[in-house]
Amino acid sequence: MRMSGNTALVTGAAGGIGAASAKLFASEGAQVVVCDIDFLGAKNVAKKICDEGGKAIAVKLDVTDEAAWIECFDEALDRFDRIDTVMNNAGLIENLTIEETTVDIFDRLCSVNLKGVFLGCKIAIGHMKQRSPDLPFASIINVSSTAGFVGTARTGIYTMTKGGVRLFTKSVAVEVAELGYNIRCNSLHPGATETPMYDDILVSRNITKSEFRELAKTRNPLGRMAQPYEIANGALFLASNDSSFMTGTELALDGGYAAR
Repeated sequence: MRMSGNTALVTGAAGGIGAASAKLFASEGAQVVVCDIDFLGAKNVAKKICDEGGKAIAVKLDVTDEAAWIECFDEALDRFDRIDTVMNNAGLIENLTIEETTVDIFDRLCSVNLKGVFLGCKIAIGHMKQRSPDLPFASIINVSSTAGFVGTARTGIYTMTKGGVRLFTKSVAVEVAELGYNIRCNSLHPGATETPMYDDILVSRNITKSEFRELAKTRNPLGRMAQPYEIANGALFLASNDSSFMTGTELALDGGYAAR
């Protein structure tokens, strides 16, 4: 029960890595705030957690809206005493060449992937700095990608935003430490993971799952895609005191992709 007594807020938690992380946090003793713009999906995840004996609430959240973030924290704090972990997981990806990318698409990805993480950190810091100094450090987890390490074709804007998340995370970690806040901040870098978002990418590229599984054998040393629970295990490490001496750095769960 590595998160016993803690409250964790997870964005983009209606499915994929976010849902897997929310469920794992709950199984490890956390009270979970399941956030997503897909409120029905968030409610389904929260219900499953509660049905299995955990504690969770669902909150509709557009991560690009500062007022929505404030309302989300207010709602969470009405139910739970404090927020100990914030996992900024919500994100979008495109499958276009740079020439095909419109300014509208650019703005949309930057708004969710960058502004959403910025707002999540901003609001989280404002609350977390007020926690009792006797408590273990609060943890902010910003979900980046292997695209935060290396360039990729047809996902140029996604790659740019995920690189931004990686470096912004370092700035957050340094700043909160210099201000004397009991907060850690790290970035999580999943590789190709079998989620609905990745399914959409495969469809857009006219590649079947079985074909991509074969391709994955040549893309990373472990020769396969990740399952959401494997990435969630990394999030649990960053959220818990197991990573108590870790801040401002990256945790890559990419099957060795970025090692090549």
